Amino acid sequence: MDQYVACASTEEEHNLTVFQYRRKIYYRASQVIPTGTELLVWIGEEYARTLGLKLGEHFKYEFGEKELLMKLFQDLQLKPVDSMSNHVSSQSQYLCNDMVAPMMQAHKTSYPLNNIGHTSSVFPLLEGTQNLVSLGRAQSRYWTFFGFQGDAYGRIIDKTKIICKLCGVRLSYSGNTTNLRQHLVYKHRRQYNDLVGTQGAVVDPQKHPESVLPCELASRAIVTPTVGRTTRAVADFIVRDLMPVEIIEGEGFIQMLAILDPNYKLPAISFLAHTILQEMYIQVKVKVVDLVKNLQDCSISLDLWKHSGTLSYLTLTIHFVDEVFESRNVMLSSRAVAEDLSEGSLISVLLDVAEEWGIRDNTFYAVGLNSSSVKVAALTVGWKSLPCVGQVLRSCIETVLQHHTIQSTLDRFRKLVAFVCSSPIKIEEMATHGPVLKVHLKMFLRDGTKWYSIYTLLQSIVDHSKYFKSLTETMSESEVVLQQDDWSILQDAVEILKPLAIATSTFTKDQFAGLSLVKPVITSLLYKHLAPNEWDSDFSKTIKKTIHEDLSFKYADHEVNRVLNLACALDPRFRGLDFLSQPDRVETLHLLKLEASNLAKLQTTEPTCVTPEPLNSKPPIKKVKQDSGIEFLLGDLCSVRNSSVSTVNQQAEQEISSFQTSEASSLCQDPLQWWKMHHTQYPLLARAARKLLAIPATSVPTNWLFTDAGLAVYRKRSALTAENVDMLVFLNGNRLML
Repeated sequence: MDQYVACASTEEEHNLTVFQYRRKIYYRASQVIPTGTELLVWIGEEYARTLGLKLGEHFKYEFGEKELLMKLFQDLQLKPVDSMSNHVSSQSQYLCNDMVAPMMQAHKTSYPLNNIGHTSSVFPLLEGTQNLVSLGRAQSRYWTFFGFQGDAYGRIIDKTKIICKLCGVRLSYSGNTTNLRQHLVYKHRRQYNDLVGTQGAVVDPQKHPESVLPCELASRAIVTPTVGRTTRAVADFIVRDLMPVEIIEGEGFIQMLAILDPNYKLPAISFLAHTILQEMYIQVKVKVVDLVKNLQDCSISLDLWKHSGTLSYLTLTIHFVDEVFESRNVMLSSRAVAEDLSEGSLISVLLDVAEEWGIRDNTFYAVGLNSSSVKVAALTVGWKSLPCVGQVLRSCIETVLQHHTIQSTLDRFRKLVAFVCSSPIKIEEMATHGPVLKVHLKMFLRDGTKWYSIYTLLQSIVDHSKYFKSLTETMSESEVVLQQDDWSILQDAVEILKPLAIATSTFTKDQFAGLSLVKPVITSLLYKHLAPNEWDSDFSKTIKKTIHEDLSFKYADHEVNRVLNLACALDPRFRGLDFLSQPDRVETLHLLKLEASNLAKLQTTEPTCVTPEPLNSKPPIKKVKQDSGIEFLLGDLCSVRNSSVSTVNQQAEQEISSFQTSEASSLCQDPLQWWKMHHTQYPLLARAARKLLAIPATSVPTNWLFTDAGLAVYRKRSALTAENVDMLVFLNGNRLML
């Protein structure tokens, strides 16, 4: 009868009272109830507050919220039976009491979370349900678990423990499993998932329909409440703009919603964070887990960023090229790390993430900080550490800016700009030289010398040197006047920064530029654009020498250069490897043949489905091959080459030879688009290309490094509370999966 009883909003409108007698719930009419009247029960204000249910005419609930809380009230009144029969009857229906405690906990403000967003403690089960299902650390409203007994509803599970690897869900039996026969049915909101653990399996209702709950039992299961459109929009706003959950308590936010929908009631912060956003997190995580587990060749990028004070986080993103040769990246986790970045803390974080997502064996390269601790930690996990080219270019540009000569020159120019901007007449005069100059000078005063925008600023200053020289001739302040040597320094700095700025803009064309672009760019900087010349000034010679030493040191690792060369060999733009020496070219092509051959052999050793032959089938009769006359005479003397029986190594060598001698591609062509059209022509090299061209050149999206976008992102991240960092950064990074 529970499904026919609703919760009264006031004590005056109720027409039923509820009480418990001998472990059964009874309803008693408190007044005459006409036919067709809704049955209403009053649960009391104190009990309503316990359930999180607000009563009264002035409270508006979104669809499903009030019904859910009323369902909790009904389930809390039910008591499990003392004994369980082997078959479910109308007198002893299964009561879903074991989920009431977790559901109630979801509505409390103190909801403990660990660093990956799951509940960190085990919820207590109600009396009588301890031997049904023991829910571990991944309690969630997103799933509904049913534990029941009886041979009529499935096969016996003899394992004492079932571990589901999805999102860290751990399910275990307690008690004597020989006498207690149970089944677990995992019900997804939209689909059934077949989860396989290390010591057992979960019954899939689609494969075992006999294990599906009867209608009368399934109707009693607690379901996830339907979230209203406005509440969902608030959650999406927080995720997409990476806002702290506490923003919904802001006066301006509340006023805006009151204007848009005067009757809307904002959910509590705890309900929004621990229920709605947590459910969104689990939905996306299920998709990511399903995606990552089927990947073969991946790379990972390591983004280290500062949150607040001494707290820093390491965000890991996985990169791969899919079967249609599209570059893909998925954000995995954000973990707190020690401020000193010790090897031990990094190893612990990388191992934990690798085990959680199952990426240790199918990931080969890690792109991130060029530090010894990161290299050792990545090597311990089994990954080769590669430097982030964005950080390398930043180091080169900062080498120019940190030179004492350029610093003193820029300080004098800053005083000159401040003097000009303090006079309205001079501002109007400056405006006649174009609005761009005015904008650049204001940026120079406001932001200083940002490494990724300094070239554009200095180039604008040099282009308008005549205006500034004429301006200084009328000024008497010697401290703000630039001398001829200062203009020479600025001109030399522009010439040095120009190739570095073009290199940064080259990498910003894609969200994550490929690794194959790194070696040609670095080589051109070292041996062409930044090579010393006879006519260089002492300042230019000093700066170029420092940059040359820095670049050479960052890419001195022989193993790193091997990976860079292999990526270039698979890029149709650089397949000729003209920028390599002859020994390096020969070595790279040999390594490419080994790489393609090994990947092909691994693919052939993967298990395949073989159709079993009938038991009574007889082996086919072998026909004796009749040699032709010439084969009889010369078969032992001349080996006939047959492409169908060529070895994998020979096929790889043939593909490399054909690929090297084919028509060169344009430098502006996307290498993955080229492989999308030609992968059938070079099947072995195509597999190697998917592996090596998936490696990113930078540890974060390139526009984060070379524009102001990165500052905005990290500023938003640092405003998040520590307990929500992993969840919100994950959802924001994978928002396209929502």
